[in-house]
Amino acid sequence: MPTEKEVLEALKHVKDPELNRSLVDLGMIRKVEIKDDKVKVTVALTIAGCPMKRRIAEDVKAAVAKVPGVKEVEVELTTMTPEEREKIFGKKKEVGEKKALKDVRHIIAVASGKGGVGKTTVAVNLAVALSKKGYKVGILDADIYGPNVHLLMGLEGERPFSRDQRLVPPERWGIKVMSFGFLAPEGQPIIWRGPLVHRALSELAEVIDWGVLDFLIIDLPPGTGDAPLTVAQVFPLRGVVVVTTPQKISVADVARSIHMFQELGTRIMGIIENMSYFKTVGPDGQEQIVPVFGEGGGEKLARDLRVPFLGKIPLDPNLSKSGEIGKPAALDPESEIGKVFAEIADKIVEKALEFEKLGSCGLKKA
Repeated sequence: MPTEKEVLEALKHVKDPELNRSLVDLGMIRKVEIKDDKVKVTVALTIAGCPMKRRIAEDVKAAVAKVPGVKEVEVELTTMTPEEREKIFGKKKEVGEKKALKDVRHIIAVASGKGGVGKTTVAVNLAVALSKKGYKVGILDADIYGPNVHLLMGLEGERPFSRDQRLVPPERWGIKVMSFGFLAPEGQPIIWRGPLVHRALSELAEVIDWGVLDFLIIDLPPGTGDAPLTVAQVFPLRGVVVVTTPQKISVADVARSIHMFQELGTRIMGIIENMSYFKTVGPDGQEQIVPVFGEGGGEKLARDLRVPFLGKIPLDPNLSKSGEIGKPAALDPESEIGKVFAEIADKIVEKALEFEKLGSCGLKKA
C-alpha cells in the first residue's frame, strides 16, 4: 500500500502552470487520503475559477498514478482562503493618494492577455471616444518595452516639458498624452528588469501634471508581468478593460489576465472583442459578415467569468490606417468605427460611475 510520504514526494514534481512552483511548496495540497490502493488528493486552488484547474487535476492524477501500489486516483478541488493566498501573492498594498492624480476622477487600465490583439489601438480610440463625448481625458502609455501610443496619436517627435518639477504631457485631439516613447530615443530599446520597471511606473504616478481629468486611460503591456502588476498596485484604478480577439488562444490568455487582476483586488469593467468580424460584399451584392478569426470567443468568456461584455470591434482597414497617420478612427463619430467606440465608451462610463458609488478602487477579499 502506498504511503502519504511517497504521494507527497511525487507531488513535489507537479507545478502550478502559471506560478511555476511546486504545488507542495505553495501549500496547495490540502489533504492526502489513502485506502488500500486508492488515493484521494485534495488540492486548494488559488481562486475558484482558476483557468488551469483541469490541467492541475490531470497533472496531480498522472503523478500520483506513478507511485507504486496506486491503482486509482481521485482529485478534489477546493479554494484557498484569502490569508493563504496572501502568503503566495502578498497582501495588496493600500494605494495612497498621489498628488499628481488627485484631480483625476476615473483611472482605467486597458489590458490584454497576449500581444497582437490591438490593445493599444483600442485604448487610443477609447480615449478619443470619451473625449468626443465632452470628457477631459488623458492617456498613459505604460508599455515600457513597446510604446506606441504617441505614434497612434500623431505625436512622433514631441516631448513633455517640465514645470514646477512636474512633467507636462503634450496634447493632441484634446487628449493629454504621456508615453515612454517620449523619454527614449526613437528605435532605442529599453532593457530593464522588473525593479526598474516598478520604479519608473511608480515615479510616473507622482511626476506627471495631468491637471483635472475625468478619465485617465492607461495602456498596459500584454500579459501578467511586472508592469501590469505595478500599475494595479500603484495607481488607484477604477477598473480594468480587457481586450481579446475571438481565437481560442487569445481567450485563454485573457482569462489569466483577468484572474490576475481579480487576485489583486481590481474590478473588471468588461471584455472588448477586437477584430471580431469583417464586412464585405458577396457575389449577390449583399453585405456579408465574415468571422475571420472565429466568433463568440469574447462573449463566451465574459459569460463564463461573469464579467460584462462591452462590445465587438470589426476588422477594419481604416482602423489600422488611421493609426499609421496618427489620426484615430474614432475622431469621426459618424463612421462605423466611431459609432462602435462611442457605444463602448458609454458602457465604460456607466461602469465607472457604478464602481465609484461602490467606494474603494479595490475589491474587498471575501
